[in-house]
Amino acid sequence: MIPLRATGIIALTSVALSSSAAQNAAVNPARIDSIFAFTSNSSPGCAVSTIRNGMLEFARGYGIADLEHDIPITPRTPFYMASVSKQFTAAAISLLADEGKLALDDDVRKFVPELPRYDVPITIRHLVNHTSGLRDYLTLFGIAGLGNFPINNADFLQMLGRQRALNFRPGDQYSYSNSGYVLLSIVVERVTGKSLRVFMHERFFTPLGMSSTVFRDRHNMIIKGRALAYFQNSGTWAHAVPAFDVVGDGGLFSTVEDLAHWERQMLEPRIGGAAWRALMDVRGQLADGTKLTYGAGLIHGTYRGETTVEHGGGYGGYSTYLLRFPKMRFSVAVLCNGGSNAGALAQRVANLYLPEQSSAQPAAATPATAAATSMTASQMEPFTGMFFSDREMLFREIVIAEGKLYYSRGANNRSELQPLGGGRFQMVGQPLLVSYSGHDTLKVELEGNPATIMHRVAKGTRELRSYEGTYVSTDLPARWTVQVKDSGLAIAQPRGDTMRVDRAFEDAFRNAGLFVRFRRDAKGAIVALEASAGERARHIRFDRQR
Repeated sequence: MIPLRATGIIALTSVALSSSAAQNAAVNPARIDSIFAFTSNSSPGCAVSTIRNGMLEFARGYGIADLEHDIPITPRTPFYMASVSKQFTAAAISLLADEGKLALDDDVRKFVPELPRYDVPITIRHLVNHTSGLRDYLTLFGIAGLGNFPINNADFLQMLGRQRALNFRPGDQYSYSNSGYVLLSIVVERVTGKSLRVFMHERFFTPLGMSSTVFRDRHNMIIKGRALAYFQNSGTWAHAVPAFDVVGDGGLFSTVEDLAHWERQMLEPRIGGAAWRALMDVRGQLADGTKLTYGAGLIHGTYRGETTVEHGGGYGGYSTYLLRFPKMRFSVAVLCNGGSNAGALAQRVANLYLPEQSSAQPAAATPATAAATSMTASQMEPFTGMFFSDREMLFREIVIAEGKLYYSRGANNRSELQPLGGGRFQMVGQPLLVSYSGHDTLKVELEGNPATIMHRVAKGTRELRSYEGTYVSTDLPARWTVQVKDSGLAIAQPRGDTMRVDRAFEDAFRNAGLFVRFRRDAKGAIVALEASAGERARHIRFDRQR
């Protein structure tokens, strides 16, 4: 009997390959099989393909698409693509821009007047590049206790229409926001009179032969042969399938076979031509001229010395990755339905195909020992303390333990700081430089990226009961009741679970996903709290009820 992980093979010899492709196609399929050996005939798994010159070199399924009916995964199994969908939404916008039906610098309110009018207009370009400042809708619905309900365009627009503030001034920062890409799907519909599902079907998927690819814009829509998604619940598998009626940020279903047609379009566009392709290559830029690695639903970077264009996606139990090496005209697609890390798996597959000159992995960052200095505990003490970045919503502590200085992100998550002298430290094992400006400002730098600036904050000492009360947000349909719980606070809401937050610093509390800061008036009385869930949804105001 043929083992399940060998089903659905696309034979390597069935595709005409160039001489360079043929050389790389000699990779033994068993080496790829070994990467996916964690799957079985009774577990979720993955589909994988390697694509050169827009043609399949290898495609195979591993594991089960539907555990209830024991249906195996094959190269023709559709998966929910999550955020890999974004490049397809951007493709629709780029095509409409190329055809003159919209301009990237159009105010989005020209098409979606339901949005609030902010001091600086939000443009379509801002949405495409995640520089709009819009709060992420998934985070907003989650904070409001509505994350487990189907969300449609009307719900989405109503939520965004409530937002009195942005995370930042449009164009000033980059912050990944799913809201922008749902808005782009609505722009497509308003411009063309057709849903993104219909537009992409007519203009891209049918002409390209992507017969198993569709934007699912109704959560109960039938997708024939799809992989269901799962997560582990007390040692058994349970369903984890997204139930949204909005698309653009996600919503696409596709197969590793169909993605070969898409990769051919990206190499030699049959639709839109060179002008469309040029728009898909444009990287974002901030108002101050900073060039971004993100643009048109794609991330530009390098891997093992090779130029890459890539994007991943994950929601529920789905994890997907499309990794492209444009100079090599080579891509790897990995689609999974059991929570596996598709990005890491795609890299491992790519490693088998990369040229010899890029085979050596870059060395892990190590301390600059030649410049390193030693410090006593008393010399380390002035560098310790708590630091906070209101921009990135980061809280970090610098602590001494076992005679060493550590950068602490929370319980059991810290990195040693190797002193370099002059208030500068190398983070051991990571290419990060930590430095102090004066006594109260901490800077964390990664080469090629904007520095994170954090400021010293004081430990909280106020009586916990002073924070108790009811707080209401007009940005969200949400009412929170705050009460003391042991040494922290419990936040209860009519919908959703009660959340516990622990003291971070004066008037500030946090847990793994939520940061709460209480605000006072000139007399010192608490008048509001601001809730932030990471950098994607910041400073959501809840007014205290008297």
